Amino acid sequence: MPIFVNPRALSRQHIPARMPHREAQLSMLHSFFRDIQSESPYFKVVQLVGPKGTGKTTSTHLLLRLLGSMSPRLTHVYLNLRALSDPSPWLVYSQLLSRVGGKVSRSLSAGEVFEKFILHLQRYSDRIYVITIDEADQLTGYRSLHGGRIVYNLARLPEFGVENVSGIIFISREEGWAYHLAPEEQSSLGALAVKYPAYTRDQLVDIILFRAGEACAPGVLPEAVAEYLAEVTEAMFESDVRRALDLLLLAGQIAESEGAEAISLEHVNKAVAQSMREKFLFSQSIEQLGTAEKIVLLALLFASRQLNQNFVTLRDVQKHVALICESLGIKPLSQREQDEALQRLSDEGYVQFRGPLKIYPTVFPAYSDPSLLAGRLLGRRIG
Repeated sequence: MPIFVNPRALSRQHIPARMPHREAQLSMLHSFFRDIQSESPYFKVVQLVGPKGTGKTTSTHLLLRLLGSMSPRLTHVYLNLRALSDPSPWLVYSQLLSRVGGKVSRSLSAGEVFEKFILHLQRYSDRIYVITIDEADQLTGYRSLHGGRIVYNLARLPEFGVENVSGIIFISREEGWAYHLAPEEQSSLGALAVKYPAYTRDQLVDIILFRAGEACAPGVLPEAVAEYLAEVTEAMFESDVRRALDLLLLAGQIAESEGAEAISLEHVNKAVAQSMREKFLFSQSIEQLGTAEKIVLLALLFASRQLNQNFVTLRDVQKHVALICESLGIKPLSQREQDEALQRLSDEGYVQFRGPLKIYPTVFPAYSDPSLLAGRLLGRRIG
């Protein structure tokens, strides 16, 4: 039996029919833009702020899709600044102009491209536009007022004679992004802001099960596996739901390749390991760790592999540290040495702590057997 019936439903481009646990944000956005169906909607500036993977971009696309189905005049102009090589004024204005159907000429200055953008909006006065600028924090600092006036100009479109733009949506991961703008730009943003807090573990479970219902065959994702995936996402990926869905897609592909009838905890672990592998696969910093840190890191990896889970307890670490030291024929590490090694590994990003009981390694060996990594780090294989 295939795992997937519609794997595209787990892609980052997919806009779901609804967004669990974002009903309040969508309701607020709808209240801001409900006037789109009127003859002359009023202009507003809206900020969406929250950590990555909290549904800001998806909720914008979902809202504008729903509003567009009720108002054929609506055109959503979306621009992600991180997708640009450099969010310079010329490039930003050129991208906006091309997205509304205008033609860009390199002979024009940034100011002239912006003027052409204004003229194009005015020319098609029968349309209603909503403009979304994603990753807006890219426009702060030296790119602020004296770096191109992008936020300032876009937030004041009506002053340039544009009457058919219902609003500008600025999306940022940083709640205080506006504080890094020039004062004139800060005042132009207004007070309409929608906050997107990080998802909780239980919310992630609901979302994973909902999206699996769109993408997977019935019964192939046990609820216990969804709960485990949510826990890993919260602990290792800062509750980024996009990472959870990426891992679910990868775990399902691994399950299909193995001929499995359902996605298991082991498939999730393999997906996590595969997605993290490149981060430290050829990193020289691992080899520069002290002996105690290397031993503790190896103990974490051995314990994680033996238990077939992405987290271990302090007791698991202590047990495997003792086994490694015995295998190497060296003096056992004291509790203080182990605690200091764990702290340094945490400071360097190799492990994460969740509460007093769970330790998550964030580096995975590129080899199927961690003992090979031991050979690389300590000069001999273990086990």
